[in-house]
Amino acid sequence: MASLLKELGYPQGTDQQTVHWVVSHPEIEIFVAGDPQDRPVGMVSFSHRPQLRLRGRVGTIDELVVTETWRRRGVGRALIRQILERCKVLSAKQLQLVSPMTTTPETRNFYTACGFSEIDSGVFRHVDTESQR
Repeated sequence: MASLLKELGYPQGTDQQTVHWVVSHPEIEIFVAGDPQDRPVGMVSFSHRPQLRLRGRVGTIDELVVTETWRRRGVGRALIRQILERCKVLSAKQLQLVSPMTTTPETRNFYTACGFSEIDSGVFRHVDTESQR
């Protein structure tokens, strides 16, 4: 995960203590995509929590990264589909994606193609979850 986070633009990556804290938290989930040799090529970190004004759960994609050599092969879309399935299971009222300020036009286009609309600089909401409110 540390190498994927570095590729996402976080040179410090992460540490073992934080990984343990995140994976043991009941409202945070991490999904990792692997290549045929089981090496990580992508990951998505997803948190969910109850929210009063929505009268239900809101989900947030906190980190989404696919290693450069595996981009444009469906890995990112598969990770997002996994999160959308989790949102259905959790009956989430909304799914947000918070993107780093360095988001490229290509990344923005990818989010839009996956059903997200930008509501603020770097904050996206998935269109399908908006209609469930």
